Amino acid sequence: MSRKGFTILEVVLVLAIVVLLAAISYPSIESMYGEVRLNAAADQIRARWADARTQAIEEGRPYRFAVQTDGRYRIAPDTMEFWSGGTTGDGTLHNDADTPPLDLEESLPKGVRFSDGGLANSGDPGDSDGWITVVRFQPDGTASQDVEIIFEADGCRPLMLRLRGLTGSVSATWQQIGGAR
Repeated sequence: MSRKGFTILEVVLVLAIVVLLAAISYPSIESMYGEVRLNAAADQIRARWADARTQAIEEGRPYRFAVQTDGRYRIAPDTMEFWSGGTTGDGTLHNDADTPPLDLEESLPKGVRFSDGGLANSGDPGDSDGWITVVRFQPDGTASQDVEIIFEADGCRPLMLRLRGLTGSVSATWQQIGGAR
């Protein structure tokens, strides 16, 4: 006699095996996407640095790029009005509605963070809002200094992004685990 269906026990057993295989493979799949997220973060910051540099040149005033260790970053004109809530009174703020200043705050992709050690060469330890100034883009197209930022994600090698202050060129290099360069 042939049967036409499956017993509950057989269905539950197959589902248990599928769930077990998924649970075993999830960590390896997740770490596989870690490098993709690190590359996305580096591309995102590279693009934002280009935006800040362009705005500084077009508006004729410095722009600041600052980060927080939780993965947030901000770009805005380097004036007290944008960073401390006060006003400078020196007329540096352009109130032209046709060309509003760039003022954005974004986050790195999920699971990616700035390395504390990778922010060690920044010139500003941070302000009252917790922002760590990494670099200032000058109106002549240069940056205030050469900068290195290291991105980290669990289970992946760190990725370092370097900005050459004089030319604005940016390069990315994978780091050894443990911080050796």
